[in-house]
Amino acid sequence: MAERRRRLLSWVLVRLLILTGGFAAGYYVRDRQMDRLEAAYEAARAELEEMKQAGEEVLDRGQRTGEVIRGGAEAAVDSAKAAVEELKGGQRD
Repeated sequence: MAERRRRLLSWVLVRLLILTGGFAAGYYVRDRQMDRLEAAYEAARAELEEMKQAGEEVLDRGQRTGEVIRGGAEAAVDSAKAAVEELKGGQRD
């Protein structure tokens, strides 16, 4: 009976050690993967921030270009109006 108890206790302890080793290995792998995931997340976040800044710069350039084009178009309209007035004025004389 004592021999049987000792074998059972030995069997349980071996299985308990294997289970404990499995848990330890699982936590170790999880922690390593978490570090990799955090690094990937930070890299993606930094890249998105750069893309956001680039997009804002493109929008600003587009607005400035639109203002320049609008100013040029207004100048062209004013010039055309002046030319028409000059032609009308020249015909009356």
